[in-house]
Amino acid sequence: MSRANGRFAAVFFDLDGTLVSERMGVREARAAVGARLIEFGLYRKPAPAFADTVEMVIGGIMEDNDWQWPLWLHAEEWMKRSLAVEEITVSDDEFRELNQVYRDERSDRAEAIRDWPEALAAARTHGPIGLITNFNDGSMQREKIRGAGLEGQFDGIYISGEVGVWKPEPGIFEHAANDLGVDPGECVHIGNNIQSDVEGALSAGMKAVLVEEDDRPRPASLNGDVAWCEDLQAVADWLLAGS
Repeated sequence: MSRANGRFAAVFFDLDGTLVSERMGVREARAAVGARLIEFGLYRKPAPAFADTVEMVIGGIMEDNDWQWPLWLHAEEWMKRSLAVEEITVSDDEFRELNQVYRDERSDRAEAIRDWPEALAAARTHGPIGLITNFNDGSMQREKIRGAGLEGQFDGIYISGEVGVWKPEPGIFEHAANDLGVDPGECVHIGNNIQSDVEGALSAGMKAVLVEEDDRPRPASLNGDVAWCEDLQAVADWLLAGS
């Protein structure tokens, strides 16, 4: 694949927390699971109380894992553990329905982060655009992409659960670059997680951009090989500066 006029052969983005809000609709989707449990006659608390339990369960797991989201922690796992905390037993069919409720609510409430069109347009001046995202359930992640209005924006979508390799392993970055016909060393990956996005991209030979909002200061651990941007508008400006 021929390179455009920019300094990168391709630009890759992370999804959750980078292009799509990790917070928008998540609590509501978990509360919807509580509401369905009430309909099943298995839960006597208000529906939002189940979301509180989920947050407590996930918080404990995150603390045990140095506040990094473990790769094995998908919706089925935190739901199973949260049901156990509430001492609720469900049938296999009920469990599948609860998972579908969460999937539907999460996808319907997915919201892209402000200034994503500017960031993707700036990326397009360099060449093809890819999406590399960690998620066990590929179909749910694609539903989220559609729900956030991002469908059709990428030349390739690489979901760990489909590829069989998870960030920060270099294999998923190398797979994405090879699929688009470019050299990983001529690419950049943009994401919000130091371990999975930054360290993973660097391990594959890519450049890396860490994008962090919430007015958090630039992490001291970053070096000159990694760019830092406070939001997607800053990402767009950074991409255009050398294109």
